[in-house]
Amino acid sequence: MDARDRQLLAGLAATNQEIGAVTLQLLTLQPNDAKYAAALRHLGRDLVRIGAEMAARAGELDGRVLDPSELLSTVEQPDGSPPL
Repeated sequence: MDARDRQLLAGLAATNQEIGAVTLQLLTLQPNDAKYAAALRHLGRDLVRIGAEMAARAGELDGRVLDPSELLSTVEQPDGSPPL
């Protein structure tokens, strides 16, 4: 594991911490649709960003580069094989 991997995983840890805070915020903002939508977008963007960074790093390691649309539609099996 190199410094980039440590930085990537530290970013994941920070996003994980934010998930709890944003989830609580979502639970309290439901009556306010605009703020609720903004919080959902914030969480979604954070998750997509860290997911894209992780997928890109995986591609550097094994040469399997995914099209960005595959990140949203493909769920691999634990062994890396395509979905059933």
